[in-house]
Amino acid sequence: MATDAVILRLEKVTEQHAEILYSCISNPPLYKYLEEQIPTFMEVKQKFQFAALEKSPDNETMIWLKWVAITPQNQHVGVVEIGIFDDQYAEIGFMTFVGFQNQGYAKIYSSLAIAEAQQRFNLSTLHASVNECNIASRKVVEKLGFKLYKVNRNAELIKGKLSDEFIYRLTF
Repeated sequence: MATDAVILRLEKVTEQHAEILYSCISNPPLYKYLEEQIPTFMEVKQKFQFAALEKSPDNETMIWLKWVAITPQNQHVGVVEIGIFDDQYAEIGFMTFVGFQNQGYAKIYSSLAIAEAQQRFNLSTLHASVNECNIASRKVVEKLGFKLYKVNRNAELIKGKLSDEFIYRLTF
């Protein structure tokens, strides 16, 4: 089980990470609470190309920070990203790979990402959008100090079923 004493490091995602991480990122259980489908290798490669430049593939004015979390034994445990929009709205997202879930890693690597983004951009708030059914992610953001800010009713269509989207906010 991970603890705060576990040393994780963040490595900025590059195009080369696509090949290393694709089998982890494309694991079907990771998409249980996501609207998006499992990406193709080429989609991941393209997104990682943009991430290496800190640019979004979907929004030319957004700064997109993306890292892979790595243990001292060089195991890739997950990815974390923070998007910063031109109006200073910022949102975090994270994905812990199968085999490393429910061990405390997400809180550790997300804390590292938040600290780095905060140091660079001096954000006033950070948001997290979590599907109502994704209890594990909700627990992580709450442990990070996020507070439930808003509920968007029936905002997400997950596997043909409408569900609520919980918007959390962390104020600095």
